[in-house]
Amino acid sequence: MNPQATWDQLLCAYAEGDWDAIEKRATELIAWLDRGGSPPKIVNRPGLGPEWDEALVRAGCLFALESVQGQWSVASSATNPHGETL
Repeated sequence: MNPQATWDQLLCAYAEGDWDAIEKRATELIAWLDRGGSPPKIVNRPGLGPEWDEALVRAGCLFALESVQGQWSVASSATNPHGETL
């Protein structure tokens, strides 16, 4: 996995409102970090190591996943039990 490319794809998906891609990329990045993978570079500041990048990536992924859940909640509440738009 290329965490930098996955992060960039997550950001593009968020900007485009591609909820499926957001969920997939955010989930992949969290799983990658959970397995001990290196985080993508987020902060380009001297003295801030990869632990800063990891914390920001995790926060960004969780924010993205919460946004997806909120979007799906709004979308599902706009339909009746037969799937018809209200």
